[in-house]
Amino acid sequence: MTASNRTLGRVLLVLVGLVLLAGGLAVVALGTVPGAARTWHRIAPGALAGFGSGADRPTSVTAWSIALGVALLVAVLALVVLATRGGGRIATVIEDEGTAAPVDGLVTIDSTAVQHALSSAIGALPEVHSLAVDVYRVRGARAVRIRVRPRQGSAPRDLTTRIEDVVGDLDAVLGMRLPVLLHIARGGAAGQPVRVH
Repeated sequence: MTASNRTLGRVLLVLVGLVLLAGGLAVVALGTVPGAARTWHRIAPGALAGFGSGADRPTSVTAWSIALGVALLVAVLALVVLATRGGGRIATVIEDEGTAAPVDGLVTIDSTAVQHALSSAIGALPEVHSLAVDVYRVRGARAVRIRVRPRQGSAPRDLTTRIEDVVGDLDAVLGMRLPVLLHIARGGAAGQPVRVH
């Protein structure tokens, strides 16, 4: 539930991994294979000539421009990835301009208040071993994700019904209905997500 593209992230991870693997294998080959070391000493002066102090100005400018361009591209990609990580989480669940007389003002309910309320109510259920509650923005709307790991022997249907009651009470307190995704994990494996409402 983040704003980052999962496929793009995996492709970037694979590419970075392949580059690092190739670099590591090249370093190992240079240190262990005599032919690789001789080849490197033959190719390196020509390939890296533009970076040396004895290179003429046009060659040096071209070499350093390519190096800086690659570094800038990597930096921009890193910033894009960092900027989109966790982009789905939000800090505010409700922002409402109150117009009820005699008091006007802005009503704001923080996501941590909702997380704490749900964690306290659901965590007190005897069927719950552990849980995590997060609030996200999904397609412009606010939504809650509840991940529950039940105690051994607990019936998932009964647990779902009790959590539905807790969420219904929260909706009554908030005065609005929040979409909720309930994820029940069983044992060591993840269970199927269930939409509470």
